[in-house]
Amino acid sequence: MSERDDRLVAGALSRPHDDVAVLGVIFAGGASRRYGQDKALATLGGVPLLQRVVDRFVPQVSALLISGDPRPEISVPAIPDSLRGAGPLAALRSVLRQAAQHDWPMVATVSCDTPFIPADIVSRLCAALKDHDCAVASRGGVRHPTCTLWAARAYPEIEAAFKAGVRSLHGAVSRLDAVEVDFSAIDGGPGGDPFYNINSPEDMATAQAWAMERH
Repeated sequence: MSERDDRLVAGALSRPHDDVAVLGVIFAGGASRRYGQDKALATLGGVPLLQRVVDRFVPQVSALLISGDPRPEISVPAIPDSLRGAGPLAALRSVLRQAAQHDWPMVATVSCDTPFIPADIVSRLCAALKDHDCAVASRGGVRHPTCTLWAARAYPEIEAAFKAGVRSLHGAVSRLDAVEVDFSAIDGGPGGDPFYNINSPEDMATAQAWAMERH
């Protein structure tokens, strides 16, 4: 990172004196192979996906970072992945280490390709977390581990899972004391799914059509 980027990240990590402060992190470090370009900057209704997620997420958290390369188009500090191409668990490992070092009690994560996340996802996950290691969003019995609230104290378990060869968030969650939070009653996104994931141009076309119908 440049010296300026280091300062921006350090500023974001300066935690407010609040025992319920939540550091928000948007995963945006994927290779976007199925999309054919950086999908974080692909536009939905003329707005980059990453910006849409920022706009929905930033009112819900105490500070916000992007996990992945900085995007000059998006005015949010970024923490580059320490291990490129190693997936979101490696990114989570880096983020939780930084959060623990700066005394953040909780980290909420979402993905840059889920632009319809619920407007109350963080508050509902916080209400469920209590003494658990993480609170995972689910819908219709399907977990969405990229959309999770992590207790910073779970970092040693995440580190141990990574060193044991676990590379998926699903695999990491299975090793933790996790609680599921059901969002089945929440409507949003194509098919009513607030966790609709845009991985390909076809997915984007479906999302564009849904968004046009809503407006």
